[in-house]
Amino acid sequence: MKTTTIASHYVRAAIAGATAKGLDAQSILNKADIGLELLSEPKARVYPDKMAKLLRVLANDLQDECLGQDDKRCMPGTFETLCQLIIHSSSLKDALIKGTRFYSLFDMAIQPEFNVDAQSGAIVINQRRPSLNKHHYMTEFHLVLWHRLSCWLTGKRIPIEVADFRYSRPPHADEYRYFFYGEQRFNQPENLIRIENKYLDLPIIRNEQDLEELMKEAPYAFLVKPNNTASINAQIRQILERSPENEMPDFESIAFQLNTSTQTLRRRLKEEETSFQEIKDQVRRDIAIYHLGQNKFSINEIALKVGFTEPSTFHRAFKKWTGVTPGDYRQAENAAH
Repeated sequence: MKTTTIASHYVRAAIAGATAKGLDAQSILNKADIGLELLSEPKARVYPDKMAKLLRVLANDLQDECLGQDDKRCMPGTFETLCQLIIHSSSLKDALIKGTRFYSLFDMAIQPEFNVDAQSGAIVINQRRPSLNKHHYMTEFHLVLWHRLSCWLTGKRIPIEVADFRYSRPPHADEYRYFFYGEQRFNQPENLIRIENKYLDLPIIRNEQDLEELMKEAPYAFLVKPNNTASINAQIRQILERSPENEMPDFESIAFQLNTSTQTLRRRLKEEETSFQEIKDQVRRDIAIYHLGQNKFSINEIALKVGFTEPSTFHRAFKKWTGVTPGDYRQAENAAH
């Protein structure tokens, strides 16, 4: 239930190709159970399962795995064929070499490349036709896709050493911590993620039956990040999510559970450019969004569940988090169903 939500920016970016080709945004969003109002609210958020449903709708309606973001279609089944090819590889390195070579056979606007040096391997995303990628959506999606696919193939949580982007830091860059955790650098020579060599030697553990199950879950499996146990943000979030919703531990208790001092914990949070309050608010926001979509509890009951004794305080906080009131959010959710 308590999965990190995704910013509405990605919904707008994902449907841009379809609407440019004349498809109706409301019709597309209705099929994915997403309210049209989400498009006009920058702070609105959506759960990964709905985002995954939207991507499936787009790929099916357009008959294009590039979601209309390229001037040439990527036929449905291309990605599954790629996976069938690389699951028989001896190592992750071998799989990434084969996989990126496979995509080089097609004239795609986004072209992956894999390079290795003495310390690490880099999955590079080249843009053959940059004008078709105005929102950077396909660049970001492909970087995430190759990383999640690497984790799935090996059954390991593979850390991203660094994520580089050729463009300037975009307005939605705060979301990158959910997708690329670790160091992110902008205005770099290439779009890439870098992985240490020791992970490239990992064996491929998947088989055809595993792939069949993955295709049933895709693209949801690629939108939910593997836990990054090295991230203090992720560790705190896990503790908060395991706690009773209305009894979240305080900062001192979190430090105790992590076997560290409050001073050290503050320093580590600062290094990750976040704070305990920010993480706590994100967890409360995502829990509230979940319950508002379920219609099992009143808004006042949800306020109590996420630790607000005064409903008015919850209303103000929720609007600050998402740009809309809890009532408006619930109304939009109900209208989408």
